[in-house]
Amino acid sequence: MWAGGRSQQTGVDEDVDSSFFVSYSHEDAHYVTRLVDHLRGFGLPLWFDGHLAWGSQFTREIRQRLSRALGIIVVMSPGADQSEWVEREILEGQRHDRLFLPILLSGERLFLLASSNYFDARDGSFPGEREIQELQRIRDAKPGFVPRQSPLDIPAGKPAPRTTRVPAQISLRKLSTFLADGQLEHADILTTSLLLESVNRIDHGWMRRTDGKTISAGLLHDVDDLWSRFSGGQHGFRAQLALHRVPPPGAPEGRQRDFSALALSLGWKSAQRDTMPRYGDFIARPEFPAGFFPTLRNPQLEQNQSWHDHWMETVMAVQLQLRATKGWK
Repeated sequence: MWAGGRSQQTGVDEDVDSSFFVSYSHEDAHYVTRLVDHLRGFGLPLWFDGHLAWGSQFTREIRQRLSRALGIIVVMSPGADQSEWVEREILEGQRHDRLFLPILLSGERLFLLASSNYFDARDGSFPGEREIQELQRIRDAKPGFVPRQSPLDIPAGKPAPRTTRVPAQISLRKLSTFLADGQLEHADILTTSLLLESVNRIDHGWMRRTDGKTISAGLLHDVDDLWSRFSGGQHGFRAQLALHRVPPPGAPEGRQRDFSALALSLGWKSAQRDTMPRYGDFIARPEFPAGFFPTLRNPQLEQNQSWHDHWMETVMAVQLQLRATKGWK
């Protein structure tokens, strides 16, 4: 969706052409086929699983396509909400810092894309002139160009379609599966969404410090137990508290110096003045130091200028709640 060989650094097959990747449920194939024809009529390169050759290694090819996608067009619908493939394609795209261009065909907005703007196609329409021009601008951009992710923006007086609400127990089961499979990045992104959902901040994509006070202690323990169990105690909130429990002397709790000291302690950065990379580069390392996960980063927001401040607010909201809750001492 919205020159040769495999890179030794990223593992990406550089022979794979960049195009817009279309993620969808097969229940919506009739709309998707017409959508692809519509967009191709404006010279836009698109790829969807209808292009998979018989006998191809489809999991590997999908991952390669996602890693190099110009953008990922997710057709949101009840079928997509129930699709494990769509969920994994979203998580993989977020892992690689891809731009998301959701289209709401029917039902509710997807949990993992709650803070991304979207095109409303509930009347069966296709992206119009403004959206086509944006896609063409992304297609024609020079190498290194980072398109700006549009944050959720609902016109005044017009209620937004609801976001799919995922019960915590379902998300915890998925989290357990990702951790058991060693998919730490997917588990990390899901953890952030799970906690945001628990305080009704999923549509915003970040958490205020005051929101942290409303996080259930039981939920924090459940998330920590999973991270700790599958990492041998190396990751999780308890591991993070063991490395950084209080702010540096003279530093206000929960503020910039407290966060910076935490980031150094957990290996999120190696020096005080380090510039924080976006998520894809942030997790591109052969191994992770103790306490590194969960990072509580939201890749959906990281093409916005204020993303780092929102990340810091989210992290400190959770850390302050941990410090204040009995049983974490």
